Amino acid sequence: MGGEAFLGYGAFNTKRITGQDTINFLNFRQDIAECKTWDMDMFANAMGTPKE
Repeated sequence: MGGEAFLGYGAFNTKRITGQDTINFLNFRQDIAECKTWDMDMFANAMGTPKE
C-alpha cells in the first residue's frame, strides 16, 4: 500500500506536467511480481511522462 500511496500522491501533484492524475498500476504490479528493486526507476515506469 505504501508504494501505491507514494505514486498516487505523486501523480496527483504532477497532473499539470503529465496530464494524468493516475499511475499505471499494471506496470507497477508487474515490476513487483518480477521482484524489481523499489527505486526511482521503478516508480518512473509507473508514472506518466511529461507532455510537451
